[in-house]
Amino acid sequence: MHASDIKSVELTSYRLRDVAVQWYETVELSRGTNASPAVWEEFSVVLLRHYLPVGIRQARVDRFLALKQGNMSVREYSLQFDSLARYAPSIVAERSDPVHRFVVGLGPHLINECFTAALLDSMDISRIQAYAQNLEDRKRQQYENRDKGQCKKSRSARQPEDFPDDPMSPYPVESVRQLQKPYYEGSVYSESGEGSRIFGFQKRRDSAQMRPPRPRCSQCYRAHSGQCRQGSNVCYTCGDPSHYMRECPMNDKSGMVQPTRSITVSSSSVRPQERGPQASAGRGRGKSGASSSGGSHNRIYA
Repeated sequence: MHASDIKSVELTSYRLRDVAVQWYETVELSRGTNASPAVWEEFSVVLLRHYLPVGIRQARVDRFLALKQGNMSVREYSLQFDSLARYAPSIVAERSDPVHRFVVGLGPHLINECFTAALLDSMDISRIQAYAQNLEDRKRQQYENRDKGQCKKSRSARQPEDFPDDPMSPYPVESVRQLQKPYYEGSVYSESGEGSRIFGFQKRRDSAQMRPPRPRCSQCYRAHSGQCRQGSNVCYTCGDPSHYMRECPMNDKSGMVQPTRSITVSSSSVRPQERGPQASAGRGRGKSGASSSGGSHNRIYA
């Protein structure tokens, strides 16, 4: 306002409120009635001595020297920096002093880029604060976009059992429960027993895979345990010579399915056995005397 030292004191006195008005009137009365009007330098010294003692000012200088961004945003850090810098005029006397002090207190995610920007000759405290604010906003946007992408990937990789009762889930609860069932217990099988048969087959197949494989017989080239009965006139199930395999009473007890048809296999897949006329009736030949035509093929049951 280009006011003189005397007018400055008068204008400031009109801005005082509450107890400050009473304090100012007390100071004017203490100066006497014939005293000359107070000038600005005298008034500011008395005002600061009363409302801002030296100990408080020194404490705020220490706060300014130890100020770091920490968990504050750049905007909050800038406000505290400007509020405390005026208590240390000798520390920020030069133009580059507040810029360096501000950059030193920034967080590690901003300090490198701001140190490079502070090397410019035209950089002052207001510009470096605006640059740090824009840099922080850009980095925050990048982090948010990356987090959104990771959340989308994690949601797509979640299994149905992770959100069966979630009301915000895009999948119906019944559909999620159907997805939780194994493939052999799915809804494609009716309740008449198809699903249970597939389930039993799955269990038998898993148990069969866990058992060690049987050694292959050197006589019939099949995998079985015990003595090989191929070529002998005995039952292949129990070893009794009084009957054949199809008439064996052990079939009903063991739950084995009786063969209903024969399969002719060429000599290239099953090696023929050299047997005499007494051993011509092998397994599945029926009664004695019923031999195959020509005797060039073996008849076996699957």
